[in-house]
Amino acid sequence: MTRRDYLNPPIEEAVCEFRFAPSTEWNLTVPGLVYEKIRDSYPGEPRQQNLIAAEILAGKMPTNPEVTAKMSFTKLLFSSVDTKRLVGVGPDLLSVHSLRPYEGWGDFKKRIDQALKAYLEVSKPVGVTRIALRYINRIVIPSVESVEIYDYFTAYPQIPDGIPSHMSGFLTRTESIYDDIPVKLVIILADTEAPKGQIVFMLDLDVSQDWTEKSLSLEEAVSSLHELKEREGRVFETLITDRTRELFDVK
Repeated sequence: MTRRDYLNPPIEEAVCEFRFAPSTEWNLTVPGLVYEKIRDSYPGEPRQQNLIAAEILAGKMPTNPEVTAKMSFTKLLFSSVDTKRLVGVGPDLLSVHSLRPYEGWGDFKKRIDQALKAYLEVSKPVGVTRIALRYINRIVIPSVESVEIYDYFTAYPQIPDGIPSHMSGFLTRTESIYDDIPVKLVIILADTEAPKGQIVFMLDLDVSQDWTEKSLSLEEAVSSLHELKEREGRVFETLITDRTRELFDVK
């Protein structure tokens, strides 16, 4: 089942990210040259985003790994006037963002194609090393004091006997790999702060594939992205119930 079209989709942010195998060493002129090709669509004030890379160092005692954080690289973000549509460019990296209200996959895909074309023309990478598609959903249940999670989700925390069954908060994270192709799926389901009279859940879906030994050809990138989108849609629809769908005004 693919993800359905909803009049009121719960998508807080959608992000598509490409990482590339470079043909030459990265240089700081690339973001500006990409921007010149897409600036009509993103006339907002560019801003800088510093990305932190975490590194885990296993010592002699594996139960006490050392975690270090270091500044990895800077990504420049180009935005639409309303700041709801963004493109990020960093060293061998391109990201395209869609913030609420979600524009729909058709328009989002057009912006991805436009940004990818501009990046490839400027940077000329030899291939793709990673594609990731992430959807962060904010699901609002109005005018209730409490809910049964199973009324809205097909996967949820299980409370064994002997533990208080009234949950005041929860967070679950699941990572899995598909059997047919090495696509990684990360599912995070959690409750979050909500205005009085509402209960809010965050359902975060991240599907990705890496090509570490041999990079994916640029010609295959679009079809691989389509495959990730199909899987994300099926996972979303599998995890929610018809009662949840009613919240989104299914078409």
